[in-house]
Amino acid sequence: MEKNGIILFSMETDRIPPGAAERIGEAGGSRDLLVTLDDRIVEENLDRIEIAFGDVPFHLLARMPRLAWVQLWSAGADRLQQFPELKGLPFILTGTSGMHGQQLAEHTFGLILAWNRSFPRVFEARRRKEWLRINDSETAILEGKIMLILGYGRIGKMMARIAAAFNMKVTGLRRNPERSEASAEGSGKDPLPGVRVAGMEKLPELLGEADLVVNILPATPETRHIFGAAEFGLMKQGSLYVNVGRGSTTDEAALTEALKTRWIAGALLDVTETEPLPPSSPLWDLDNVIISGHYAGMHPCYGKLALEIALENLGRYVKGEELHNIVDKTLGY
Repeated sequence: MEKNGIILFSMETDRIPPGAAERIGEAGGSRDLLVTLDDRIVEENLDRIEIAFGDVPFHLLARMPRLAWVQLWSAGADRLQQFPELKGLPFILTGTSGMHGQQLAEHTFGLILAWNRSFPRVFEARRRKEWLRINDSETAILEGKIMLILGYGRIGKMMARIAAAFNMKVTGLRRNPERSEASAEGSGKDPLPGVRVAGMEKLPELLGEADLVVNILPATPETRHIFGAAEFGLMKQGSLYVNVGRGSTTDEAALTEALKTRWIAGALLDVTETEPLPPSSPLWDLDNVIISGHYAGMHPCYGKLALEIALENLGRYVKGEELHNIVDKTLGY
């Protein structure tokens, strides 16, 4: 008689919300629950793992003959690119898309406002107990500015809402411009009023009109270094480049050159191609860069939010219903 399938829950103990294991176990029906980060224990159970939750061991997935579904604890599926052999396997891959918009949008505008109001210089001056005098020419406002968002989906739409409150104009670029973000979710609603949505092929012609370029593209083979010397050269002189998506989408040598020559005014980066950013990177030494250590997606209730998405999907899986937030393994998002 075949043994019950296993739900593997791979997560550091301090990141597991209270009661999470019990709730997953109850929702999983007759399936056994295995909570571990130990590869040795996982390897002992490879033939029984049916579902994998959390920070799953990608390097072992191809050896799980019974694997039917992987629920990530993140929206992005970056690690999939390191294991191309997984793309052809039949298991379903889902993420936590939909729970990152608020914090990512707030973080993005936090970086932008810090730049516009010279906050980094003010914070440094405070440590020196210096009353720093800022001139009018050292400030900027958002009203009337044009924001170009690369990867206009759920997160981009949240950013557009905030931008509207500042009386900004927004253009969103996405792979399928005929589908609004809302219609991609099945609601059939139109894009936000005043937001122009276009295809990614329009990037070259739209870069020159944007005051702020916000990159929230995922990491895929197609998006690697999609923003390079040509794209920086097409940006409006004095504009800002913001990357809160994935570092691999930006050619950092080209970015550094654009910053050194002051063709663009500055870069606000939550992500870099190598993380942590090496001390040898010239980006650290440029005074027109603000860097935050890839925490734009952090949320004080992140674990609880991710758990609810996972449990909702687990209930659907048990009932044989279609899962939410399915990642196209071929596309990578």
